[in-house]
Amino acid sequence: MKKALFFIAGIAAIAGCKNEGSKIYEISGNEKYNHSNYKGAIADYTEAIKIEANDTVAYYGRANAKYGLKDYKGAIADYTKVLDMDPKYAPAYERRGDAKTAVDDDSNAVIDYSLAIQMNPKGAGAYVKLGNVAAKLGNDTGAINDYNQAIAADPKNAVAYCTRGLTKYRLGDNKGAADDYAKAVELDPKNADAYYNRALAEYNNDDYSAAIRDYGKALEINPDNANAYMNRGLAKTKTGDFKGAYADYSKAITMDPKNDGAYVSRGNAKLAAGDNKGAIEDYSQALQVNPKHGQVYYNRGLAKARLEDYAGALGDYERAVRVNPKLVGAYYESAKLRVKWEDYKGAIEDYTHIIAIRPNDADAYYNRAMENYLLGRRDEVCADMNRAKELGSMAAFRKAKDLCQ
Repeated sequence: MKKALFFIAGIAAIAGCKNEGSKIYEISGNEKYNHSNYKGAIADYTEAIKIEANDTVAYYGRANAKYGLKDYKGAIADYTKVLDMDPKYAPAYERRGDAKTAVDDDSNAVIDYSLAIQMNPKGAGAYVKLGNVAAKLGNDTGAINDYNQAIAADPKNAVAYCTRGLTKYRLGDNKGAADDYAKAVELDPKNADAYYNRALAEYNNDDYSAAIRDYGKALEINPDNANAYMNRGLAKTKTGDFKGAYADYSKAITMDPKNDGAYVSRGNAKLAAGDNKGAIEDYSQALQVNPKHGQVYYNRGLAKARLEDYAGALGDYERAVRVNPKLVGAYYESAKLRVKWEDYKGAIEDYTHIIAIRPNDADAYYNRAMENYLLGRRDEVCADMNRAKELGSMAAFRKAKDLCQ
C-alpha cells in the first residue's frame, strides 16, 4: 500500500493538462504498477509516450517500473528524461540516485540525493539515502551526520533512527544503537528490522533476556526470518535455556536445511547440556554442508572424547588442524590423547606446533619439557623448562629444581 501511495503522490505532482488517450494509458500503467505488474506497466507508459512525447508522468512511471524490474540503466535514462523536462522535480533526483546506487555509481548518486535535498530541504528520505551511501563507502561519521539531518527534517522518520542505529552498532556503540532502535519501534511498532537490530545490540551488551524478547517481537512480525531464530537460540543458550535453544535452531534448520551455522549452534547447545551423541549428529550434519570448518571438527572431537571414543576424537583433531593449522585447542587435545597412549613423540610434535603459533605459551613449553623428560632428553627438558619459567609458569619453577639442577 505504501508503494502505491508513494507512486500516485509522485505522479500527481507532475501531472498537467494532456491528451486524453495518453491519460488512459497512464491510469492503466499506474494500476499495473501498483500490483507489481511492471512489464505491463512499462507497455502502457510506452503507449502514453507515443501519444504524447513529453509526458513526464509516463516517463516517471516507466522509470519506476524499470527500477522494479532491476533495469537500473533504463530507469536512469527515464528519470533523466523527466528531469530534462522538469529540472526541479525532487523525487526524480532521489529515485535516479537510488538507481545509480544500485549500479554502484555512488559518487553520482550522492550528487542526485544532494540535488533532491536542494529542491526539497525537508526531504528526510534523501538524507537517509545519502547516509546509506556514506556508510557503504566506510564513512560512518558522515553517515551519522546525514541521519541526524534526516531526523532534524522529520523527527518521526523511523527509518532514519533505524539506519543510524545500525551505524552506531557497527561502531560498537551498542547502547546508542539500542536507543535509536527503541525510538524506531516507538514510531513504527511493526518495524521487524528495528526489533531484530535492537536485539543484536542487546545481545552484545550481555542483556540476553531483552534480546530474546526483541527477537520474539521481530518474529511475530516476520516469522520467516531464519536468522532471528538462530540468534534467539544463541541468546537462550546463554541463559541456560537449552530446550528453547534447540527449538529455535531446529526451526532455522527447517527453514534452511543447508544452514550449517544452525547445526553447529544446536550442536554447541547439546554439547553444553551434556548430550554428546546429539552434538556429534549435529556437527556431522554441519560438516556435510561445509567440510572446511575446522572448529566443528574440533568440537566433534571433544564430544567423542567425552564418550571415550578416543580414536575418533584424535581423527577429528587431526582433521581440524588440516583445515585450520592455527587451531591451538585441537593440538592441545591431541597431545593429551597421545600422552594417554604414551605416544610422547607425537605429543611433543603437537606442543611444537602450538609454540610455532604462540611463542609465548608457557604451558606448551612446560608440557613439551615433561614429555621430553619421559624420553630421557635432559637438554631439551631444561631448555623448555627455563623458557616456561621466563614466561611465568609456577609449575616450571617447582619442577626445574628437581629436573635441571
